[in-house]
Amino acid sequence: MFVKPPGPRHTFTEQVGGLVFRIPSRRNVFVIGFLTLWLCGWFVGEITAPVALFANLNKNPAAAAFMLFWLCGWTVGGAFAIYTWLWQVRGCEVITVSPTALSIKREVFGFGRAKHYDVAEIRELRVSPLIISPSEARSGMSLWGLSGGALAFDYGSRTFRFGAGIDEAEARTILETITSRLPRLSHASAVAS
Repeated sequence: MFVKPPGPRHTFTEQVGGLVFRIPSRRNVFVIGFLTLWLCGWFVGEITAPVALFANLNKNPAAAAFMLFWLCGWTVGGAFAIYTWLWQVRGCEVITVSPTALSIKREVFGFGRAKHYDVAEIRELRVSPLIISPSEARSGMSLWGLSGGALAFDYGSRTFRFGAGIDEAEARTILETITSRLPRLSHASAVAS
């Protein structure tokens, strides 16, 4: 008996404005479990730290200043952890390709900020396996599923990646769909010009 081939993770629709691909975030049970426990501890610290801050405000101003500094860092770290947890549970990457723009939006519960790229400036849209480098901050974010991806393009003097929740085989399928509708984005036409 053969193993059943897995289906695609992405969904694809063709709309008046162009092609729309929706790629759900790749859920990591370890990350979700770890962040759930960590956020419980974080919440206790977030509640008790202001109490300690106000208790030391008049008695020990130096301790209160340190507590305020610590609380700011603790709050920022907690906000990042909450966003990462939400991304793992309900995140979705939405890629919209039109004749004039390629838009990438990472959304959680429908909210997120889209980045728009001028199609005329995009070079070498391709499948490109992500190589994680410990020295780059962007690589660290890809471990959490918040950046990177199996698809890449050059834009100006930088390379941008998307499709974080898919494997290379599925990335090839998405690339073929995009380049069949917009041949100008195909790697072959970019090399020929």
